Parts: sequence; structure tokens; C-alpha cells
Amino acid sequence: MGIESPVGSGFARTRDIVAVAGLLVVLVVGLLVVLVQVWPPPLPASAAAQPERVPAVRVDLFGWTARVSREASLFVVVLAAGAVGATVHAMRSLFWYVGNRSLRRSWLMMYLFLPFTGALLALVVYLVLRGGLTSPTGGSTDVNPYGMAAIAALVGLFSRETSEKLRAVFATLLAPAQAGRDQALPPQVHSVEPASGPVGTEVLVRGSGLRSATAVRFGGADAPAAEVTDDSVRATVPVGATSGRPTVLTPAGSATGPADFTVE
Repeated sequence: MGIESPVGSGFARTRDIVAVAGLLVVLVVGLLVVLVQVWPPPLPASAAAQPERVPAVRVDLFGWTARVSREASLFVVVLAAGAVGATVHAMRSLFWYVGNRSLRRSWLMMYLFLPFTGALLALVVYLVLRGGLTSPTGGSTDVNPYGMAAIAALVGLFSRETSEKLRAVFATLLAPAQAGRDQALPPQVHSVEPASGPVGTEVLVRGSGLRSATAVRFGGADAPAAEVTDDSVRATVPVGATSGRPTVLTPAGSATGPADFTVE
């Protein structure tokens, strides 16, 4: 599984890392409890011929007791399984970057929202499958909860790959949208001012599509982006910078300058 490199300004503090890790542990324990409680029981033999006789699912959750339909329990199972898969992704990414001492504070928000993203994406895939858009399915009595939970967990675990796959599938069914101001444009670098300077020099990079820039790379050293606009970004030449074409880093990709910057 590919994990995106966290970028931003400022490394995460130990107390922030502990807080996020604790929240993820509590969340995954709670999700597992929900999965166990709402898991639909085996269907009686008469359920296939008489769907109205499908038993309701009794839920005892944190002191709250209720009965929900099998259809509703499947929705909850999919949401919880998708969130579990995304939480596994978040925890794996978190300890990897913490272990390498490269976790940025600005990346912590992603770890908090990733379980919700995984749950919602799993729900979308479930609706696509149940709607028969990619394969025909029957009613709730024909759904294998183990299979759906496994798919939902994998969707949460590989949320980025799932989004790309859905985009590729439905791009063949739907007309492509016209490029406009509401769509992210690929970053481009037109000029770098000045063309040379020592470590500590403030550099102005001009271009287009730079509004989401997070850093400017000078050789093998990255400098945090400052005063970011759609057509410009400022950065200070960092320690360890080497001569070469500066590269602006954005979540949508990177853009390299047209000329070399000389580190004096």
C-alpha cells in the first residue's frame, strides 16, 4: 500500500502524536464493538421464500437496546468495516512516520478524518454493488455480510486506490467535465527570483496552480511554502540546499522550475 509523504510546516509534538494515537485506538475498539453488536444473525431456511419473516437484529450498544432491520444492520456493518480499514491505514502510516521522525503537525488532521472518509467511501461502494451498477444483486437476504464487510474494510484500507478505480470506471460512462476555475489545475512554475543566493535567501516562485503548494525543494532539501497564492509562492533557501531547478510540491503533483537556482 502506498502511503503519501506528509508535508507541511512544523514537526508534530509528542503530546499531539499521543493524543491522535489514543483517539485511533479508542475509535477502533468502539468500531469493533459496533461490528459485533450489529452483525446480522444467520437467516432461517424460510427467509428466502418469505422475506417478510426475516428476523430483526437486536442491538445492545453501550447501554442502549434496539431492534433494527437486517437491511439497516448491513448499512452499519459496511460503515463500521470501512472505518476499521481506514483506521488500520491511519495507524500504520502514523507509526511509520513517527518511527522515521518525519511526521508533520499539519498531517495530523488527515489521521483524524481518514476513518470517516473510509466509512463513507465504503458506503458508496456498497450502494454501487447493491444497486447492480457493476454486478446484479438481490435483496438483503442474498447479501453475505462477511463478503460485504471484507469489501468495505479493503475499501477503507485502500481508499485512495478505490477512489481512482471508481473514477476510471465511471469516466467511461459519464462525459468528462470541462476544466474551470472550480477544478484544480496542474501546477506549473514559470520563473524563480532571484536566480542565485546563499542559504537563507528568500525566493519568489511564480507560476500557476500553486495555491495548494506545501513546500519548495532545493536539490535534496525542502523549504516550507509561505505566502502561497495561485500564481506565486515564497520560500527560504534551507540548509542543505544544492544548486539545481527548484521544485514546488503540491498534493496534486510537483512542478519544476525552467532554470537552475545557484546556491552560493
